[in-house]
Amino acid sequence: MLSDVSRRLRTPEVVVSFLVAVLVLVAGFVLTAVPQVGVTELRVDRLLLAHVPATGHAIATGIGMVLEPVGGVLIIAVVAAVVWWRADVRRADQFVVTAVVPWLSVELVKLLVHRPRPVLPGVHAAAESWSYPSGHVALITAVVLGILTVTAGRVRVGTLIVGVVAIVLVAVSRLSLGVHYPSDLVASVLWTTAVWVVLRHLVAAVQQEQVRRRDRPTRRHGAAPVERSVPAHVTDERTTDARTR
Repeated sequence: MLSDVSRRLRTPEVVVSFLVAVLVLVAGFVLTAVPQVGVTELRVDRLLLAHVPATGHAIATGIGMVLEPVGGVLIIAVVAAVVWWRADVRRADQFVVTAVVPWLSVELVKLLVHRPRPVLPGVHAAAESWSYPSGHVALITAVVLGILTVTAGRVRVGTLIVGVVAIVLVAVSRLSLGVHYPSDLVASVLWTTAVWVVLRHLVAAVQQEQVRRRDRPTRRHGAAPVERSVPAHVTDERTTDARTR
């Protein structure tokens, strides 16, 4: 088990994912330590705040409310139920793990980096939550990646296309509300994807080990019976008795 996990963690995509995760953390510390970078980033927020109509702001607010933690749990539960109905329990469990873990892992980055929210006139940001990375973008990214884990073929391609559009839409909505820096959103996508790649390899290793353990009893029952050796004097006694009879 441990050797299989170690082998999977040494694959190029896992190594790259680890490097991306480290880069996201380092970038977060730098952005927090150098707030002047955030001032430059806010040009994007100001541009959207000035040009997005009131209807767009209302839609962005609605998206933000739906993707709050309670809404995220409901979304994951509904998708898991659909996967269970269309496939099986194993794939539903696989979706839940590969969606929930990457989503919640961004909270660790928030606590480590401690980047404050943007400060813009007329914008009320959530003071109880840190800015880097975006939890809303992490949620939608994690759901899309979780669905990609349990789908294939045309369904997977369609999920990828719709998922990219959804991620971009959520990212733009957060910027248009002035509650995130652009780097918060990019970091969220990179971190969530990196965690998902590593987790997917770990889940595959665990599933392979479960298959091996399930097959071992079958091989033992199907093995040829072992012949027991009989001492020579017992054999001679049996032969003598047979002749006497």
